Amino acid sequence: MRSKSSPGNPNPWEVTPSSAKQTSRQVKAPLLCRDCEQRFSSNGERWVFTHGLRNDGTFPLAAILASRVPVAYNPSISSTKVYSAAQIPEINQAALTYFAVSMFWRGSIHPWKRDGTCPVPLGPYEEPVRQFLLGIAGFPVDVTLNVVVREPSGIRYLTHEPLGEWRGDLFVSKFPMPGLAFALNAGKALPAPLRNTCFVRGSGNPIVLSGTLEQPILDESVRMIKSGRRKP
Repeated sequence: MRSKSSPGNPNPWEVTPSSAKQTSRQVKAPLLCRDCEQRFSSNGERWVFTHGLRNDGTFPLAAILASRVPVAYNPSISSTKVYSAAQIPEINQAALTYFAVSMFWRGSIHPWKRDGTCPVPLGPYEEPVRQFLLGIAGFPVDVTLNVVVREPSGIRYLTHEPLGEWRGDLFVSKFPMPGLAFALNAGKALPAPLRNTCFVRGSGNPIVLSGTLEQPILDESVRMIKSGRRKP
């Protein structure tokens, strides 16, 4: 997805283990058949790219949220606002969910990393996720998805590939893209806060508008660059 990030350059910032730059380059590999590509496009990509952050700086999804009253907001504590997607018919919950899950799944089936490993090691959850994407099963049990709309800031165009890791029995992963950020978590021991804020199963299908995650994204990007420049 391309987004206007600075005057004269319409491309997003891409961070890799070796650099940070604005580019139109798409990370790609011959993974899917034509039918699957079409399924991904019609079930999620088309809606997300239409309602996401555009080249001209407009952001239809953010505009939709701005026209609604959040269900949770305390300006004395944080600028973060929580909305109920279930109460906003203009939000295509199925498309947002499908798109996000498909991105994490694609990160789990191909060695995108320079060391030949997959950046999103879903482990036992890879097959349930695949079945969900094929439409032969529901959203996987013991999996949560968080959706965040990134507030306007200097680095909301910063992005990196989906990344995930196992922390004991809990799998955590994240994927920031221009204007949006997703987190996929899995494990039988998922803590209650993660289950309660899940975009799919949480009460009211919560969707978050926030700028507080920008610094962690920037920190992660710096860490990726530094680690990539270390000598073996």
